[in-house]
Amino acid sequence: MSARYVVLPKADKDLDDEAYYLVDEAGLEAGLSFLPAARETFALLAGHPGMGWKCRLEHRSLASARVFRVTRFERILVFYRPCSTGIEVMRVLHSSQDLEELFAKEGAPD
Repeated sequence: MSARYVVLPKADKDLDDEAYYLVDEAGLEAGLSFLPAARETFALLAGHPGMGWKCRLEHRSLASARVFRVTRFERILVFYRPCSTGIEVMRVLHSSQDLEELFAKEGAPD
């Protein structure tokens, strides 16, 4: 059985938000290339869940989380946790955000 990834609801919204932002700020081509790049990254991480680094944010729901950059979009981070079948994608966020504050305000990522 091959490794799989599951995109949790907040991460799914993050993906839409980032794609729309990229279309507005960087153009249609950038926006359209983001979602396939994200899916490519998720598939890579599902097969190799130890690739990312341990999340250093203090939020308790991130204790088992790892972080990795989206392929070709190095400032966009994937927060994920390994599971028995691959990974769960918890959030997909731009690194320029105050991530500590975002997780404190929004609570658990799933």
